[in-house]
Amino acid sequence: MKRYVKSLPKTFTAFFLTFLLLLSAAVSADCINDVKNQIISVPKIDGLSEDFITGADISSLLSLEASGRVFYDFNGRKQDLLKTLSESGVNYIRVRIWNNPFDENGNGYGGGNCTVDTAIKLGKRAAEYGMGLLVDFHYSDFWADPGKQQAPKAWQNMTFSEKSTAVYNFTVESIQAIQKSGVKIGMVQVGNETTGGFCGESEKNKRYPLMKTAAKAVRDTDSKILIATHFTNPEKKEYLSFAEDLKNYSVDYDIFSTSFYPEFHGTVENLKEQLEQVHNYNGKKVMIAETSWAYTSDTVGAYKRSVQGQADEIYDCAKAMTELGDYAIGVFYWEPAWIDVTGDNENERNEKREKYGAGWASSYAGTYDPDDAGLYYGATACIPTSLFNPDGYPLESLKTFLYVRQGTDYKPENYILNPSFENSNTSMWNINEQTSGTVDFPNNPSDSKDGNKSLHFWSDNKVDFTAEQTVTSLPEGDYSFSLYAQGGDTGENSVISIYALSGGKRYEQSFTLDGWRVWKAPLIENIPCFNGTITVGIKVNAKSGAWGSFDCAELIKEPEIFFLGDADKNEEVNILDATIIQKQVAKIELSEPVDEPAADVNNDGIITIIDATLIQKYIAEYTNTYNIGGKVIRDIKA
Repeated sequence: MKRYVKSLPKTFTAFFLTFLLLLSAAVSADCINDVKNQIISVPKIDGLSEDFITGADISSLLSLEASGRVFYDFNGRKQDLLKTLSESGVNYIRVRIWNNPFDENGNGYGGGNCTVDTAIKLGKRAAEYGMGLLVDFHYSDFWADPGKQQAPKAWQNMTFSEKSTAVYNFTVESIQAIQKSGVKIGMVQVGNETTGGFCGESEKNKRYPLMKTAAKAVRDTDSKILIATHFTNPEKKEYLSFAEDLKNYSVDYDIFSTSFYPEFHGTVENLKEQLEQVHNYNGKKVMIAETSWAYTSDTVGAYKRSVQGQADEIYDCAKAMTELGDYAIGVFYWEPAWIDVTGDNENERNEKREKYGAGWASSYAGTYDPDDAGLYYGATACIPTSLFNPDGYPLESLKTFLYVRQGTDYKPENYILNPSFENSNTSMWNINEQTSGTVDFPNNPSDSKDGNKSLHFWSDNKVDFTAEQTVTSLPEGDYSFSLYAQGGDTGENSVISIYALSGGKRYEQSFTLDGWRVWKAPLIENIPCFNGTITVGIKVNAKSGAWGSFDCAELIKEPEIFFLGDADKNEEVNILDATIIQKQVAKIELSEPVDEPAADVNNDGIITIIDATLIQKYIAEYTNTYNIGGKVIRDIKA
């Protein structure tokens, strides 16, 4: 998987432009504050084995750290990213290896400049926290993916026999170097997204024999290492064919792994079906080697573009694997910490990306990959899919790896009445149809996201309707509105949206419908509540024959969060907070009132000098008995 620079020339292809627009949504200061204040709900997955892999690819980390990027824990303290991952339930890391990602002058191609040395350094740090290591050999000097499987520079003029020998030797020497450093390898991936080729070869009678050679090198070096193959595009339903090819060419492997990005790779149900076919055919283990989801974007997809949406996607992947059985061994999240470098301006940031290889590609990569990296090098665009905000603070979605084992009990109240249309009394929904009979509420589980019923629409005339519900007696605060939608045949000029009306202002999110049970999750956030009332609605204006359904509508109050010890409410605990408490105790006039729940660190009901002292001890890293810096949901005991 790879990410592309945010600013692109007009000649860029439509596919990659669509991909980029999904991932490179602007991350504003407001967005940073919002994601720091989000909490998530994750059910416990019963029967999840201790050995189930909840992994993360962190290949870019060393380049980011070299550029000056730092990461924090959930209490706002600087901390080794590996420790934060471990504390959040990550038990395995994945690290890509390129043969020689440097030009003739030693300038790195970017993307982390990942080499064997990268795997050694990260592997050692991971081992300190009990995490396993998956080594991902690309057998290329830079990105290998379905559209590009370029052989390393040094191998490009070799005969096939010479290349086979080079693959074997490079694999053996790399594994031996890692093991000699004291790092234990749990798994090796022979090739990355090898759907269309391997190491410069696209024909089956060459690419699979090379893959066989790579696998043999792993087995000969250490028979205890698990060997994984890696394919992608499960939506094309070709996985059984790949499994047959692997068997026909006698490729020795243990795990059939896949990339799964819901925006492009279909549904979880289809993924399960594809992996089940592979296992039933050859008895191999299966695994998701790459997945991710954006916490912010204007694009409507299968999950909410939110921190909760990230948690839902990770949960669904883990749940799907467990539903397959013990042969489905885990899930890796792709580059959860690949955020941009720091800098006062774009020129300063770009200098760091070039120097340390912290962007998806540097300008130097153009000598090896002129048609892609050579034209579109620059910053990473995976910030919206990371599990850290742009300042390096972890999002709550990172804890999903922990919560799938133990669950969370936060259940926000849904203020919408009859949100899934299961109740036959639908009078709370005001349906305004231009063509009578367009909307109904059939008892048809196949058209429902959850339960048996949904709001269904179809007409052989023009489809034009709204469905509204006005919710009253709401507590003061900001709200979010979302639901699930599926359907099709809406026509090019259709208008489909959800909206909210509050205080005379309209908030709206438009989207498209892409097929039966291809569920979309539009979301509107930060809806202010005036006079306790918000009206939410659905609008569809489409051609005759359009059809679809809506389900699981949700209007929830966005949680009010404070950070314990953050007396001045700036979402950071520092010495100023202790000073503010001291002034409060001394009855010195303050420019702004103290946030009393945050300032009452020891929760004894009063603000005293002891609270200021506790903050000072926290800052000095002497003690943190009261979880200073931790998030607390206001009005709910944490």
